[in-house]
Amino acid sequence: MKNELIAKAISEIEKPTFGTTKQYLEVHNVEMENGKPKVERVDFESFEETNVVYFPIEDELFFLSVYFSKENNEITNVGTENGNQVVLTAVSENLTFEQLAELTKLNGLSGWSINDDRKIGKGKYTFSRLTFEPIRSRAYDLETKLKLLLTELEKDRNGIKSLAENADVIISVHNQMYISGNKGIHLDVGTINRLDKLNLGIDIDQYIFGNELK
Repeated sequence: MKNELIAKAISEIEKPTFGTTKQYLEVHNVEMENGKPKVERVDFESFEETNVVYFPIEDELFFLSVYFSKENNEITNVGTENGNQVVLTAVSENLTFEQLAELTKLNGLSGWSINDDRKIGKGKYTFSRLTFEPIRSRAYDLETKLKLLLTELEKDRNGIKSLAENADVIISVHNQMYISGNKGIHLDVGTINRLDKLNLGIDIDQYIFGNELK
């Protein structure tokens, strides 16, 4: 079914049948890969009645999305979906990156230590930072991506709590939406309880991108 949805979604991008597709493509360009519109992700889980195919847009951080009925796999709508970056960050003015990393069993950590040369600009860092971002693609509904991150963190509850006791730890969210988008942010009680059990707060920054429709 995935290949069927991808084929239909690409066809809609190449030969639009929906007015909204034509409107978005008048002011934005979908990224291409091997001569075809690039598919970032196919989502079967985040939406109750629809499946979604995400297409990245050139120089933008939100996505052009084609929606399909789960009942018959036919296209029901074309619109945009927000891009979401969801990461765990730990900051310390005393511990090095290596010392922070030793507090947890998480793999794939990145960051820097206090007094390291800055990666951008001149000078040295005045604090250490550890970052854990297991899912790099931003083509996820915010709550879905947050829950996936929490599932990874819950595999090392003691380590996350140790980080929280020794550094400033938070889940950082960068939510990138289209200029005319109006999708709210919802966290259910279960997600809030999971954050509480890990002793984690959440910080959400929202950004607006894109060109207005003609």
